[in-house]
Amino acid sequence: MSRSPKRAAKRRPSALVRLAKGLYLMVFILSLVIVVGFAAVNIFAPKPTVDGQVTIPPRQEGPSAPPAATDGPGASDAPSPTPDLVLHRRDDVFTCLLLGVADQGGTDTIMLGVFDTKAKKASLISIPRDTVVYYNGRYQKINATYAGGEKAVAEAVRDLLGVPVDYWVSVNLKAFSTIVDQIGGVYFDVPVNMDYEDPYQDLYIHIPAGYQLLNGKKAEGVMRCRSCYVNADIGRTATQRAFLVALAKQTITPSNVGSVTSLIDTFIKYVRTDMPLNDMVYFGTQAVGMDLDTALTTGSLTGEWISPYWQLDDQAVLELVNSLGIYQEQVPARALHIVHP
Repeated sequence: MSRSPKRAAKRRPSALVRLAKGLYLMVFILSLVIVVGFAAVNIFAPKPTVDGQVTIPPRQEGPSAPPAATDGPGASDAPSPTPDLVLHRRDDVFTCLLLGVADQGGTDTIMLGVFDTKAKKASLISIPRDTVVYYNGRYQKINATYAGGEKAVAEAVRDLLGVPVDYWVSVNLKAFSTIVDQIGGVYFDVPVNMDYEDPYQDLYIHIPAGYQLLNGKKAEGVMRCRSCYVNADIGRTATQRAFLVALAKQTITPSNVGSVTSLIDTFIKYVRTDMPLNDMVYFGTQAVGMDLDTALTTGSLTGEWISPYWQLDDQAVLELVNSLGIYQEQVPARALHIVHP
């Protein structure tokens, strides 16, 4: 009777093989998470859809301009109406109007943001609050249009610069002080000595110039102090842009992960916007990894103070609008409705 051959002893995989299998499993799980996450973002936060064409009507005439004859004697001599201007937007470029609002009403801060999600570049342009516009049949300062709400300001900006305004975001200035305190302060180089008091607005600002850690109250003072500059609102808008960049850079850090819930609560309490939540998620995912030192450019609308308005430099503003890269074609001067009372 022959004996059965001995079974070969079962060998355990080597440590190297086990490590390889473990790494393979980790890579598979990570890949699955990435695929599912990407699918979720595209399903629940797809790229926003905006009109590819922008139609710009002719410049609104001032009140002193006589209306063109449309019938009766002299109608045949009347000039032909100027046709609408049609411009075509570049893909993946979006705009948002940022308004800073005080408790007493009115907007202290008006900025136009432009985000090129494909190139991962953004621009932030200050619009001085005293900029003159022709709106609702009369000349007025652009911040006065806030009496009609955020949509009215967006409409005035759209008409002035010939650019689409996809969204607006209105931020109570108290949000800045709250956020700064939540992240433990913001380091910022205050450009000038700031000494200003206004009991009516409960505003008491006493901040020396120089690089320092600002708490929430001081940060709000830096954002709001206007009379601290020789050039008033122009100096303040430059400081506001610089502070917003510093705040963004010091907020979006791993050390602030634990503050996410409180930051969201602050957003809900102090921010109003017409931007849908899924669009916010989309723009948030597109902004991940952006280096604000190189990807963000800032500026302001050039002009001069001719009491009681800030009157724009037509050519300089036209060049600035073209540099934003919103349109496929070069923006002509007639797209902008800059006025000079």
